[in-house]
Amino acid sequence: MSQYKMVTSQASELLSQLTARWKTLSSGTRAFLKVGLPMIIMVVGGSYGLERFSSLRYDVQFRKRRIDKDLEEKFGWKKKEEPVTLENQFETVKKEVDVSDWENIRGPRPWEDSKEFQMKMAELRQKRKQQAETSGQ
Repeated sequence: MSQYKMVTSQASELLSQLTARWKTLSSGTRAFLKVGLPMIIMVVGGSYGLERFSSLRYDVQFRKRRIDKDLEEKFGWKKKEEPVTLENQFETVKKEVDVSDWENIRGPRPWEDSKEFQMKMAELRQKRKQQAETSGQ
Protein backbone atom coordinates (compact mmCIF):
# COMPACT_ATOMS: atom_id res chain seq x y z
CA MET A 1 0.00 0.00 0.00
CA SER A 2 2.83 2.39 0.69
CA GLN A 3 4.07 2.08 -2.90
CA TYR A 4 0.60 2.89 -4.19
CA LYS A 5 0.42 6.01 -2.04
CA MET A 6 3.87 7.04 -3.20
CA VAL A 7 2.98 6.64 -6.90
CA THR A 8 -0.28 8.55 -6.55
CA SER A 9 1.42 11.34 -4.66
CA GLN A 10 4.11 11.59 -7.35
CA ALA A 11 1.45 11.64 -10.07
CA SER A 12 -0.54 14.38 -8.34
CA GLU A 13 2.66 16.36 -7.83
CA LEU A 14 3.57 16.01 -11.50
CA LEU A 15 0.05 17.04 -12.52
CA SER A 16 0.18 20.14 -10.35
CA GLN A 17 3.56 21.08 -11.84
CA LEU A 18 2.23 20.65 -15.38
CA THR A 19 -0.84 22.79 -14.69
CA ALA A 20 1.32 25.48 -13.13
CA ARG A 21 3.61 25.53 -16.18
CA TRP A 22 0.60 25.53 -18.50
CA LYS A 23 -0.81 28.59 -16.75
CA THR A 24 2.47 30.43 -17.13
CA LEU A 25 2.77 29.47 -20.80
CA SER A 26 -0.77 30.53 -21.55
CA SER A 27 -0.21 34.06 -20.40
CA GLY A 28 -0.84 36.80 -23.00
CA THR A 29 2.52 36.68 -24.79
CA ARG A 30 2.56 32.90 -25.13
CA ALA A 31 -1.07 32.30 -26.12
CA PHE A 32 0.16 30.61 -29.31
CA LEU A 33 1.29 27.63 -27.26
CA LYS A 34 -2.14 27.30 -25.68
CA VAL A 35 -4.32 27.85 -28.75
CA GLY A 36 -2.29 27.86 -31.96
CA LEU A 37 0.00 24.89 -31.45
CA PRO A 38 -2.78 22.42 -30.51
CA MET A 39 -4.78 23.56 -33.53
CA ILE A 40 -1.84 23.03 -35.90
CA ILE A 41 -1.22 19.60 -34.36
CA MET A 42 -4.89 18.67 -34.82
CA VAL A 43 -4.97 19.82 -38.47
CA VAL A 44 -1.74 18.06 -39.46
CA GLY A 45 -2.49 14.95 -37.39
CA GLY A 46 -6.05 14.77 -38.68
CA SER A 47 -4.88 15.03 -42.27
CA TYR A 48 -2.36 12.25 -41.71
CA GLY A 49 -4.93 10.06 -39.95
CA LEU A 50 -7.55 10.53 -42.69
CA GLU A 51 -4.97 9.69 -45.32
CA ARG A 52 -4.17 6.43 -43.51
CA PHE A 53 -7.83 5.44 -43.15
CA SER A 54 -8.70 6.20 -46.77
CA SER A 55 -5.64 4.37 -48.13
CA LEU A 56 -6.67 1.29 -46.13
CA ARG A 57 -10.02 1.26 -47.93
CA TYR A 58 -8.42 1.38 -51.38
CA ASP A 59 -5.78 -1.21 -50.47
CA VAL A 60 -8.48 -3.70 -49.49
CA GLN A 61 -10.35 -3.13 -52.77
CA PHE A 62 -7.10 -3.58 -54.74
CA ARG A 63 -6.33 -6.87 -52.99
CA LYS A 64 -9.83 -8.20 -53.65
CA ARG A 65 -9.32 -7.66 -57.39
CA ARG A 66 -5.95 -9.44 -57.44
CA ILE A 67 -7.25 -12.91 -56.54
CA ASP A 68 -5.82 -15.55 -58.87
CA LYS A 69 -8.11 -17.37 -61.26
CA ASP A 70 -6.75 -20.70 -59.99
CA LEU A 71 -7.76 -19.85 -56.42
CA GLU A 72 -11.23 -18.86 -57.59
CA GLU A 73 -11.68 -22.20 -59.30
CA LYS A 74 -10.14 -24.13 -56.38
CA PHE A 75 -12.43 -22.62 -53.74
CA GLY A 76 -15.45 -22.23 -56.01
CA TRP A 77 -15.55 -18.44 -55.83
CA LYS A 78 -17.28 -16.84 -58.75
CA LYS A 79 -17.02 -13.30 -59.91
CA LYS A 80 -20.22 -11.33 -59.93
CA GLU A 81 -21.95 -11.25 -63.27
CA GLU A 82 -22.07 -8.04 -65.20
CA PRO A 83 -24.80 -5.84 -63.73
CA VAL A 84 -27.96 -5.36 -65.75
CA THR A 85 -28.03 -1.83 -67.07
CA LEU A 86 -30.19 -0.02 -69.54
CA GLU A 87 -27.34 0.14 -72.05
CA ASN A 88 -26.72 -3.63 -71.87
CA GLN A 89 -30.40 -4.39 -72.36
CA PHE A 90 -30.59 -1.96 -75.28
CA GLU A 91 -27.69 -3.72 -77.02
CA THR A 92 -29.31 -7.16 -76.64
CA VAL A 93 -32.68 -5.94 -77.92
CA LYS A 94 -30.98 -4.13 -80.79
CA LYS A 95 -29.39 -7.41 -81.91
CA GLU A 96 -32.68 -9.31 -81.74
CA VAL A 97 -35.11 -6.80 -83.29
CA ASP A 98 -34.91 -5.33 -86.76
CA VAL A 99 -35.69 -1.64 -86.35
CA SER A 100 -35.05 -0.62 -89.96
CA ASP A 101 -38.43 -1.78 -91.28
CA TRP A 102 -41.41 -0.65 -89.21
CA GLU A 103 -44.71 1.11 -89.60
CA ASN A 104 -46.25 3.47 -87.09
CA ILE A 105 -49.76 2.23 -86.27
CA ARG A 106 -51.78 4.50 -84.04
CA GLY A 107 -53.97 2.75 -81.50
CA PRO A 108 -57.66 3.58 -81.37
CA ARG A 109 -59.02 6.26 -79.10
CA PRO A 110 -61.83 5.32 -76.71
CA TRP A 111 -64.42 7.04 -78.89
CA GLU A 112 -63.13 5.49 -82.15
CA ASP A 113 -63.88 2.08 -83.66
CA SER A 114 -61.02 -0.39 -83.04
CA LYS A 115 -61.68 -2.51 -86.15
CA GLU A 116 -59.14 -0.58 -88.25
CA PHE A 117 -56.47 -1.10 -85.61
CA GLN A 118 -57.24 -4.81 -85.36
CA MET A 119 -57.08 -5.19 -89.15
CA LYS A 120 -53.68 -3.50 -89.35
CA MET A 121 -52.33 -5.65 -86.55
CA ALA A 122 -53.61 -8.82 -88.27
CA GLU A 123 -51.89 -7.74 -91.52
CA LEU A 124 -48.68 -7.10 -89.65
CA ARG A 125 -48.80 -10.53 -87.97
CA GLN A 126 -49.46 -12.21 -91.31
CA LYS A 127 -46.56 -10.36 -92.91
CA ARG A 128 -44.17 -11.41 -90.11
CA LYS A 129 -45.34 -15.01 -90.33
CA GLN A 130 -44.62 -15.08 -94.08
CA GLN A 131 -41.17 -13.56 -93.56
CA ALA A 132 -40.37 -16.16 -90.90
CA GLU A 133 -41.47 -18.99 -93.22
CA THR A 134 -39.38 -17.72 -96.14
CA SER A 135 -36.29 -17.15 -93.99
CA GLY A 136 -36.67 -20.57 -92.31
CA GLN A 137 -36.60 -22.49 -95.62
